Amino acid sequence: MPDDQEINDAAAGREGLATQLRALEDFVARSEAEGDALPPEAMEMVARLREIVRALDGLTASVAASAQRQPPDADAPLDQP
Repeated sequence: MPDDQEINDAAAGREGLATQLRALEDFVARSEAEGDALPPEAMEMVARLREIVRALDGLTASVAASAQRQPPDADAPLDQP
């Protein structure tokens, strides 16, 4: 099913971004623990990446819910008399 592939692709993309977010959050935590000053842009990047991951979570959930509501033969061609 194409919808399943789209959901899988979105989930894979989300996982990549989530991994990058965790790495960035770890870096920020280490830097702060060591007393290093971080540029405001770094904190802005963390905030925006969090927003993107949350948006992908919502989109994936919405698409999955929509696919569950759709009858299995909804994409089948209609028979013409």
